[in-house]
Amino acid sequence: MNDGIEREKKYLINEEKAQKLRSISKQKLGVVQWYLLDCSFLALLRNLEDMPHQECRVRYTVDESGKESWIIAFKSELSEGFKRAEKEFELTDVVENQTDEFWDEFFKRLSESPVTAKVRYFISETPAEVVLDEFIELDVPYSVEVKYMVEVELKNESEAFEKYEQAYELGCGLNMDGFKLYTNRNIAIVSQLPPRVLINCVKQILGIGLFAKMRRKDRELSTKEAIELLKIGEYGFLATWDGKYPYAVPVNYVYKDGAIYFHCASVGKKLDNISFQKNASFSVVTKAKLLPDKLSTAYDSVIAFGQARIIEGEEKKMALLELIHKYAQQFYERFSQPNIEEFERECANTTVVKLVVEHITGKRRKEED
Repeated sequence: MNDGIEREKKYLINEEKAQKLRSISKQKLGVVQWYLLDCSFLALLRNLEDMPHQECRVRYTVDESGKESWIIAFKSELSEGFKRAEKEFELTDVVENQTDEFWDEFFKRLSESPVTAKVRYFISETPAEVVLDEFIELDVPYSVEVKYMVEVELKNESEAFEKYEQAYELGCGLNMDGFKLYTNRNIAIVSQLPPRVLINCVKQILGIGLFAKMRRKDRELSTKEAIELLKIGEYGFLATWDGKYPYAVPVNYVYKDGAIYFHCASVGKKLDNISFQKNASFSVVTKAKLLPDKLSTAYDSVIAFGQARIIEGEEKKMALLELIHKYAQQFYERFSQPNIEEFERECANTTVVKLVVEHITGKRRKEED
């Protein structure tokens, strides 16, 4: 845990100045920050009495070598002299057992919270920290329009901001009211992009993602559009691996909260493969139309990658109800009532698999192309 008082000023800059600062930067990080109204649920996991039950910032960072970190931070309101009290925890200090269930709950709370994503360039780290933040466009505009922002954090009480303002030609920076307007918390928006997908988007920008970039940029869909396709698809193909051959099978499915759910028998090739290798992919094609005169096909398509596992309990029941709502709405009202024996029996006799989406791409070939 780290405690301290930070003195920090913010500066809005244009593309030209940003380019100059990027050219002299020493390193860069991918940064995603979520702002939760209440972080007390983390304290319950290890009974940390000094964990404040108040709004907090959850920061994920990844460097160009792929090293990742999670930091939970609590900050006070800004006071005179651009000062704020700050308390930080490493996630590993807060969470003892990082189970699948913990991460599901953790990411669920993140997905409901305002977020910003950016590439952070370190211009100087001592004696003061000077960073350039380049904000990454998400599926909806930020609450406050911003592209580039410099932050100068003084570590020595005797130092003055003017030294760095002159050295990097930053101007006088934002005043107290401007600072409050351009806090990351105030800039943040609630995104429909799942946290894991956001993280992989940042990795792709840093050039350390696991997935190849799409060659035909003119046909690439936005992540938001790809997710919308996944929501409306009638069926999809699950691809798994047994160590020798890939195995792709069509399944009915439902997409909800960053995950794909499907049901199956309690034994079979799909489950054997998932127990061998949980990494899987899932593809959906819609609006397919043959174009014989062009020797081609018009289509909308999406491919999702993630990790699959069997689920139980209330999440299993939720997934089955979502599947019923999508494919057999006439039964939904009856089965959604509590303690329905028929539904409970179906739950017991059915296996439900959850594919947590980590990366997603979409592609469209129009008739007129």
